[in-house]
Amino acid sequence: MKYLYKEDFSDFPLDEFPYDINHSALGEYHTFTIPGYTGNFYDPISLHQWRSKDGSWLVTSDGTKNYMEQNRANEVSGAFLSCYPLLVLKDYIYKPYTINSTFLFYSIEEYGGLSFLYQTSRNLYALLFKENEIKVVYRYDETFTTLASKEFKTEALKEYRVKIDVGYKKVIVYVNDLQIFDLDIIFRIGKVGLISKVATRYYNIDVLLTDEMFKEHLTAKEREINRQEAKIKKYPSLKLINKINLGNFASGRQLRIARYDNKTYFLLAQHQKRIMRDSFARLSCLTCFDYEGNILWQKGKPQNDINHTLISCDLPFQVADINGDKKLEVVYSMDFKIYVVDLLTGKLIKEGLPPIIYKDPLVKNEPFYYLNLDGLRVADFEGLGYRGNLVVKDRYQNVYALDENFKVMWRYHHKNTGHFPYIYDFNNDGKDEMFVGYDYVSSKGEIIWSAPYNSDHTDEIIYTNLEPNGKKYLVLASGNEGMNVLDMNGNVYKHNEIGHAQRISVADYDLNRYGYEIITTAFWGSPGITRTYDYQGNIIAEKEFLSNGNLVAPVMYDGVNTLCLLNASEIGGLMDSNLDIVVKFPLDNHPSLCAEVFDIDGDGIDEIICWDLKEMWVYKASSYVKPKYEYDKYSEDAFSNYRGEFLVKKGDNDEKKD
Repeated sequence: MKYLYKEDFSDFPLDEFPYDINHSALGEYHTFTIPGYTGNFYDPISLHQWRSKDGSWLVTSDGTKNYMEQNRANEVSGAFLSCYPLLVLKDYIYKPYTINSTFLFYSIEEYGGLSFLYQTSRNLYALLFKENEIKVVYRYDETFTTLASKEFKTEALKEYRVKIDVGYKKVIVYVNDLQIFDLDIIFRIGKVGLISKVATRYYNIDVLLTDEMFKEHLTAKEREINRQEAKIKKYPSLKLINKINLGNFASGRQLRIARYDNKTYFLLAQHQKRIMRDSFARLSCLTCFDYEGNILWQKGKPQNDINHTLISCDLPFQVADINGDKKLEVVYSMDFKIYVVDLLTGKLIKEGLPPIIYKDPLVKNEPFYYLNLDGLRVADFEGLGYRGNLVVKDRYQNVYALDENFKVMWRYHHKNTGHFPYIYDFNNDGKDEMFVGYDYVSSKGEIIWSAPYNSDHTDEIIYTNLEPNGKKYLVLASGNEGMNVLDMNGNVYKHNEIGHAQRISVADYDLNRYGYEIITTAFWGSPGITRTYDYQGNIIAEKEFLSNGNLVAPVMYDGVNTLCLLNASEIGGLMDSNLDIVVKFPLDNHPSLCAEVFDIDGDGIDEIICWDLKEMWVYKASSYVKPKYEYDKYSEDAFSNYRGEFLVKKGDNDEKKD
């Protein structure tokens, strides 16, 4: 037998296993590495319910050896009751193996044990102990299937030596040298990990293979590496084409981009947090600069530090033609005023006040007299012929439609608003309607229909067709309600429980497959899980990535292939429909905190913009051809960290009636 892993935690410092100490939402669209030693493991779970609590795993010692302890107990509720703390060995195991582990429980009121044949935190096998039971389960999403179960007296503070033989067609489980289960289970490539909902001390976890299986494992691993490298060779590499020094006005993912008069302009916003974390941010500095890095104008005082730059919400600013003069303006809100200024000069065009919320019975827990804008976008609810109306909102309660003089035309207050409503002329009457949260709302603010969901909120929305000449659907990443596809009558066409669905995109990611593909990623409770669906919403591929900040944004890469941007880190890159990374970013110390996709020079090929709190770098495919088609994508007057992205051939995305 040969050891693939012989893990006794002796190389770990006596400290918590690294985690985001704020249990923050920054990882929804910022990519960052949590400092600290992780060894061969990663923690695949992040959860907002753990704010003000410690990490899930703690390394302890009795003076002679180290132990890894589950440090979370069972701190979950509501939609996350099925969330199990996990600590997973990083590498896939390609051939049958044996797990040896010794552990003891500090509590027996919930299940704890070991995971094997692990794909994701929602797709795994596990051996689990509880007070009077031991069982083997298979989990897929919210379904837990018990494959075998026995009455078993589990005791606190008693050591259990576990051996699991994972074969091609059988899994045999031994506890303290006694065979407990002999199960028929078909082998699959996967990982191994610790899993527990109670405080548990793990002495070790070893993974062994026979000499023959070890050789075959290495051969299979090499074959997989070669398969991926062969894919990479089919695509041109990324080429760095520009660098911009961001000086003291840099920020996190609070970027707007405008293509105007054959030139490209950028706006970055900084903030200050007020009252409670990210809920009532003040836009503190807004900087407009060009592709060469020249500052055109600036409002507010720049302060380039983490407290002014990283936040998990949208800041209220957009670039749009808000007065129908065929020129671009910037509309933004700062210190309870709304301003419209010229894009190129910052010269004031007009200003006004946001809605009064003082003593409004439909506004809860808002500490100000005027609305502190949580988001902003433009619309045409009046049939003006241009988007001269504003859509502004608070955090999750109300959305207001404002006329050209910033007066409230109507207010939406029903279900949770989510972050960013979708504005579109759905019924082709010359006026925009709104889809917000789970509700379809008319141009006059009337709820036309409401989807059959009530919990959490929709994070991202797309309205597009999923096959050529097909009708258009709403494609939603609806948090704890999962990934959903709805028709415009409110009927649910497809529902999938990926976990907390966070981001979503639609594009022709596979030229050999009919229709468009949907790629979705999850965050709370199961960050890193990413899935590809076909045009009918059936799962094509599934993978758990070790990185955060997974954008899943479509990129028209080389004029032929549409790829999906995961993130700009060393372990990120651009992936295909099978979720294989086929284009990697150069190892050139480029910024990777934030990334965005935009056709900067208007040639039909997308550039990838990477930046952090110091610099912005721009990449493009090193070789490409002119695309055969023009594409529809999300409107440039509506940037948001909570918008779904799509890239669909013009014509395919025309309105098709039932």
